Formats: sequence, C-alpha cells, structure tokens
Amino acid sequence: MTFNDYAEQRGIKLMREDIKFIKNLTIGMSRGARRSVLVEYADIWIKARDSEPRVPAKQNRGRYAANTWLRTRP
Repeated sequence: MTFNDYAEQRGIKLMREDIKFIKNLTIGMSRGARRSVLVEYADIWIKARDSEPRVPAKQNRGRYAANTWLRTRP
C-alpha cells in the first residue's frame, strides 16, 4: 500500500504539491524511518483537521499542521 492509498483511506486529501513536498523532505530516509514519519504526518493532519469546526477549512487546517511539522522537524 502506498502512502497515497493510506492517506486516502484516512480521509486525507493530498494534492500533487503535497506529494512533491513530502518526497523532497523524506528523500534519503530508510524505509522504516520514512514510514514512521509518514504515519506521524497523517496523525498530525487528522488531529488538526478534526479540530477545525468549519467543514470547508478542515483539509487546509490538516495540511498546514502536517506540512509545518514535517518542514520543522529535526
């Protein structure tokens, strides 16, 4: 199962730009490390998405939180 499939099953609507961003920031990681990062990325997205009361803004809230986390992690 790809991360795109995993994300879709969890209600995460990735855009092409998200996929490029994730690939660029996880390049060179071992398979296990990348998997751990992607699972946490999805969890962060879902928590942020679910905390947004406005339905039209849910995916953007999740996207912003997950991408910020991924960009700023050590």
